[in-house]
Amino acid sequence: MKKILFSYCKFFGICGLIIGFTLGFLYGIGGFFHDLFLTEINRGTYLALNALWGMPLIFGTCGVVLGGVVSLVLIGLKKVKL
Repeated sequence: MKKILFSYCKFFGICGLIIGFTLGFLYGIGGFFHDLFLTEINRGTYLALNALWGMPLIFGTCGVVLGGVVSLVLIGLKKVKL
């Protein structure tokens, strides 16, 4: 049971981390270049660049929680034997 729980949490956590890093990179770097070419570099640019570490952290945490919920539901369904 613990092995299944750990494997689902690890899998969903890694997927969330990869998705979060990708989206954070696109948002942070895209926002930086948007501000660089169209406006000026300001506090909003700094906040956009914080997405490089913030989004992977948020998405990874959500992935671990989602993996735990999915594994507990699957374990519960195996015990009920529907």
